[in-house]
Amino acid sequence: MKLYVTGGTGLVGSNVIRLARRRGFEVVASQFGPEPEWPVDYTLDALDLSDHEAIRRSILQHEPDAVIHAAAILDHRLMYDRRDMCWSMMVDGTRVMGEACREVGARMVFVSSDWVFDGRAGLVDECSPPNPVNFYGVMKVVAERDLLAMDGLDAAVARLAGIYGLNYAAQSLQRKDNGLGFDFSVYVMYRLAAGLPAAVWTGPKVNDEANPTLASDCADLLLRLAAHDGQGIFHCFGSEWIGRMELAYRIADVFDADRSLIYPMLTPEAVLDEALHIGIPYRTRAKTERTAAALGRRACNVDEGLAAFRQEWDAFWG
Repeated sequence: MKLYVTGGTGLVGSNVIRLARRRGFEVVASQFGPEPEWPVDYTLDALDLSDHEAIRRSILQHEPDAVIHAAAILDHRLMYDRRDMCWSMMVDGTRVMGEACREVGARMVFVSSDWVFDGRAGLVDECSPPNPVNFYGVMKVVAERDLLAMDGLDAAVARLAGIYGLNYAAQSLQRKDNGLGFDFSVYVMYRLAAGLPAAVWTGPKVNDEANPTLASDCADLLLRLAAHDGQGIFHCFGSEWIGRMELAYRIADVFDADRSLIYPMLTPEAVLDEALHIGIPYRTRAKTERTAAALGRRACNVDEGLAAFRQEWDAFWG
């Protein structure tokens, strides 16, 4: 299979590429911003997703069998300050990529998010109606709908949640800061690995529960989905939801760290001021059974994912 991956220097994209190359796939990765920090064994193609004609040219030039579109803007302040630019990249650019995939007969897997939900439902699944509470979620929902409604396009939506893991393309791009989202677990891991205390924000405006997802684990599901013939929405994230504090404690256990290094902290006022107009889904508990049945396996639960990550950590850092 010839696979085209966007966001190749990101957490998800770098894990998809690493696994795809191990399985013998030919890989083309679009490149925007910093280049990979290690030599690569795949093709890099410079691409700005706001240049819609460039998107079409790139897909038509490489004629992939499948595209995994993992690139996304994650800076919420930037999204609100430059809405037109972000919409052009994340919504219009995704639609153009879908049109180009249709033109060359490529299957398209669009990476979306559990943040298409508002966090108020007790439990959601792949068929639950979305109700985003921030601009990021709105853009993801619109892009999902555009692709799945496109006549003649072989498309699937792969939602992810609470991603953690190692960036195998650019460690300098690894996000290690505390945050309101469920990717705070990466911050906890790096703090504990350095023997430092780790605060867990538990006050207002936090994503308090979600399905944490190991990047290498969802990479396998994304590759399965790229080779699958099913269309529609798939939940390619961890098979178990958990709260922030309990997840942090389990991370401490996996890293053989003292649980007392973990402590709850009210969300700082400066952070609340910065996120004043940004909605954060409080609880995003989601089911994955439909996806597991379709793709032939369920994603890791919390303990399985953390154990696998510890093995990856030890192998990477020696």
